[in-house]
Formats: sequence, structure tokens, C-alpha cells
Amino acid sequence: MLILTKILTSAVTIVLITEIAKRNTGLGGLIAVLPINIILSLIWLYIEKKDLILLAKFSLSAFIGIFPTILFLIILSYLFNRNIPFFFTLIICIFFLFFIIYLQNKFIKLF
Repeated sequence: MLILTKILTSAVTIVLITEIAKRNTGLGGLIAVLPINIILSLIWLYIEKKDLILLAKFSLSAFIGIFPTILFLIILSYLFNRNIPFFFTLIICIFFLFFIIYLQNKFIKLF
């Protein structure tokens, strides 16, 4: 039952964000970058594990992931503004994201 609750909560969150973004891209984008997924993940981890050390490690990992995410969004926006096709842009940015995470992991032993 908990897994179903997690799935439904996540799905509703994504649907709400995309519906808001259709009407107001600025507000939709702002809501999308809020730590909604982090908060939901913290809640589910706490409910299931009640391990504050796990939550602290998770929070630090999320913080460290901000830099690659920012670069991902900058490149994504740049390529979209250059009218590069959607799926090509997305693929390029996803590969770039994983490459930056790989490099970051070489310097910060996270995983």
C-alpha cells in the first residue's frame, strides 16, 4: 500500500507542475525546482527507515547534485533557444548530466 501511495503522490505532483507550467511557465518552473521531490523522498525514507543518518547522507547527496542539475538546465535552455530538436537536446543534456556526475564523483567519492 505504501508503494502505491508513493507512486500516486509523485504522479499527482508531476501532473500539477505541468498543468501549472502550461498556464504560467515562470511559476511552473519555480515550483518544479522547489525541493518537492527531496521532501517527498525524505518523508518516505523516514516513514520506512526512521534513520536520521540515512536522511543526512541523502540530504548531502541531494545538495551535491545541485551543481550538475544547474549545468543541465543551462545547457538545456541554451539548446532549446537555438531551436535544436527536443529529443536530441534532451539526449545531449542527459549524457552531459551523467558525464558531469561521473566527473564530480571522481573528485567527491559519493557513490
